[in-house]
Amino acid sequence: MRGAARRWFGAEPAVHLALSPDGRAVSWQREREPGLLVWRHGSGTRRVPLGRGQVTDHAWWPGGGALIAVVSGRVIAYEEATGRRTDLTPEGLDGIHIVDRDQPRLRTLLLGGTGADGRPAWYVLASPDGPARPVAAATAAGRLFSDARDRPVAATARAGDGSLVVYAPADGTDAWREVWRSGPPGSLVTHPVDVTADGHGLYLSAPCRGGFLGLRLLDLRSGAVRTVLEDGEHDLDVILHPATRTPQLALVSASRQRLRALDPELTEDLAALAARHPGELELVGLTRDNAAWLVRLDNGESLPRHLLWDRATGTTRRLTPKPGLLASLTARIAPADRRLASTVAVAVPARDGLVLDGYLVTPPGLAPPYPTVLLVHGGPWSRDTWGLSPQAQWLAELGYASLRVNFRGSEGYGTRFLDLGRAEWGGRMHDDLEDAVRWAVAEGHADPDRLAVMGQSYGGYAALMAATARPKAFALAVAVCAPTDLVAFLRHVQRSSHHERAHFLYRVGDPDTDADRLRDRSPLTHAAACHTPVLLVHGRDDPLVPWTHATTMAAALAEHRHPHHCLVFSGEGHGITRPANRIRLARVVGRQLAFHLAERRT
Repeated sequence: MRGAARRWFGAEPAVHLALSPDGRAVSWQREREPGLLVWRHGSGTRRVPLGRGQVTDHAWWPGGGALIAVVSGRVIAYEEATGRRTDLTPEGLDGIHIVDRDQPRLRTLLLGGTGADGRPAWYVLASPDGPARPVAAATAAGRLFSDARDRPVAATARAGDGSLVVYAPADGTDAWREVWRSGPPGSLVTHPVDVTADGHGLYLSAPCRGGFLGLRLLDLRSGAVRTVLEDGEHDLDVILHPATRTPQLALVSASRQRLRALDPELTEDLAALAARHPGELELVGLTRDNAAWLVRLDNGESLPRHLLWDRATGTTRRLTPKPGLLASLTARIAPADRRLASTVAVAVPARDGLVLDGYLVTPPGLAPPYPTVLLVHGGPWSRDTWGLSPQAQWLAELGYASLRVNFRGSEGYGTRFLDLGRAEWGGRMHDDLEDAVRWAVAEGHADPDRLAVMGQSYGGYAALMAATARPKAFALAVAVCAPTDLVAFLRHVQRSSHHERAHFLYRVGDPDTDADRLRDRSPLTHAAACHTPVLLVHGRDDPLVPWTHATTMAAALAEHRHPHHCLVFSGEGHGITRPANRIRLARVVGRQLAFHLAERRT
């Protein structure tokens, strides 16, 4: 068990993978550890000498030859040829990030942050030697978009009620004008994608036919909106050509996600990639001329790997960093040749006839029915996918099956499915989870006497509701960063500036007008009736769900002498992310599972 925890949770995940302008190098950061790493074909992997500061963002200079990194709040340019480092930090700019990092720009980079007045501010870098010059923009805007010539042409903001507001520059002045506004509930699932190459339109990911997300285009001159791409049966996430800004690929959201070519020229690319590398493909990066792609491949049998796809020659190169650095690319340190437990996509019938997508992972070499853990995703407006789940693989290595299900209220299935979860925390959303467990038992996969439930955020909340307010079905409940008092939680959200504030208030409830329902749907209310051992875990610096939710619940369970254990990790936020803490938590959970899900012989 100790080895399994270290294998699956002991490496720093790679974040912000970026493809160099020449398509021959890949850079990435680690989630918490200092350092910026670069892999180049023919010369392997090296660490960029930026000191021991934490790299929070980075990008390649559009013309190549230099990297721009945000290191401990400072903007540093590093020239590869000379090794020279230049500090380009704008005076008084905090919370600095690189705008359009995933969209290759022509000749400049755009920096965003918070100015001395507390408002969003932007600076443009026209040279890796600096200086960064301020850009006039709408003072209320939270995001800024540039056209194919790197000129700022659109800005967006979220109003307090969740409305999406779009601004464009007023003709001949530095002033900006509001051109479009969309209110909730539609605005809560509408997001800006990018502007057109000519700067006259802004693409929006928004509800289309049947409530499924597609691509719409807002005319920044007239404010008119039209649908560009829709499916009618699936949500679509569209990838634009980096230079022409036209839709070229769509990620189709279903039980198994797939890329669909919108540009006929790319049909052969996807076919060739799929033939040589079967599995789910994700386009991580691409060069401005669209000649080279960085692709992530997950075949379900081995650890995901990254490939460079040369479209002109039709060849792929596999990234082969040193073993220790490979870990950060796969986000784990399991051996590269380790065969994974198989993930099977399943269809789970809910009691009202709704069919739910689920994913079952079973331990190899053992016979069913298995001791089983129901893994509940957070959000709850996120979703589970077929790809690698480190938690599920870790459980399989310990001898447990796991089941993940996209209950109503999950994203990826259109707004109608999302809205089925409105005001249903602890209600019909939880019915779906119970129906999934019943299905697994009826199908012979799960042992009904050896079941556990585990999750983070909403998933942790669901685990606590299963342990308190719902009928006893589980032998153990593990709740990480879970809200335990929904009234207190939503009042905290109401006072906050969280980017999903309006989403919570609309989809979960208003702490004033819905207080009675929210109180009844709170695990804390039902602590006295707890019938399942509980493991509570929280980060002391959690900005969304204060850590006192865990300690208050622990105190209520202790008052009624219900078995429980509470862990609060210092230096952690809404989730446990430090490798040492992840390993420690996995070992604690492993011991709890071994005790509570042990086979009871009569």
